[in-house]
Amino acid sequence: MAKKQTFGDKQKKGTVDFKMAKLVYSVKSEKTNAWKFVEKSVRIPNGENELDVLKKAMAGQGK
Repeated sequence: MAKKQTFGDKQKKGTVDFKMAKLVYSVKSEKTNAWKFVEKSVRIPNGENELDVLKKAMAGQGK
């Protein structure tokens, strides 16, 4: 027989220690001089400041 699953078992299964954020910013193309949008998913660990993590992600793009 199958083991019965309790509500507590379900809660333990879905624990995560981070949040995800979608970072969208615009970049001007050097060739066509047009603006394009870039999307990037950023993982934010629990306990970290969201704005600091997003600023680091933006700084890593060579801006």
